[in-house]
Amino acid sequence: MRFSIVALVTPLLLAGSALAGYNCKCQVGDVQYDSLSEKCCNQLGGFNVYHGDQHHQCSNAFGSLDNGAFVRCCQGNGVSAAFCWT
Repeated sequence: MRFSIVALVTPLLLAGSALAGYNCKCQVGDVQYDSLSEKCCNQLGGFNVYHGDQHHQCSNAFGSLDNGAFVRCCQGNGVSAAFCWT
């Protein structure tokens, strides 16, 4: 039974990490939009955590932060881009 659970969960985790990153913030050039980064991070939910004390970034230790959704959130609130990295 233990093997079948691991066999089922492992591909799901790998697929999620292949499509996502670990950190994002709403930023255009050198201008950061900290309050919007926090808003988008909280809006996306899941295991995302906003770090106001660490470069004002949204992070996800599991690699399941949806970069595309984060960018769309920034753009939907008037900021043309987001900076995302692993």
